[in-house]
Amino acid sequence: MKFFNKKRVSVIVEKAWKDKVIKLFEDSGVSGFTVYKEIYGKGKHGVKGAHGSLNEISGNVEIVSITGPEVAERILQGLETMIDRGIILIVHVTDVTVLRNDQFK
Repeated sequence: MKFFNKKRVSVIVEKAWKDKVIKLFEDSGVSGFTVYKEIYGKGKHGVKGAHGSLNEISGNVEIVSITGPEVAERILQGLETMIDRGIILIVHVTDVTVLRNDQFK
């Protein structure tokens, strides 16, 4: 069995910025992505997206894509620009191994 090395890029962001992050993913060349809704937790900026809050308009989402290192680098450069403009993002990048190389650019 042959395995292929890829990058898993995960971004947690307020719903208001979801479409901008998705556009960045698509413009960077991802072959696909997944959006997880209703992400909530507590951190430096307090509780975000807790049940009973204004979660419908101010909650967080997580946007995830598995891609090759070149595409991941383009995404990270765009995310860095967003962070520099004051947009609050949580970004995770992990090395992953996949079975189907053709599924992930």
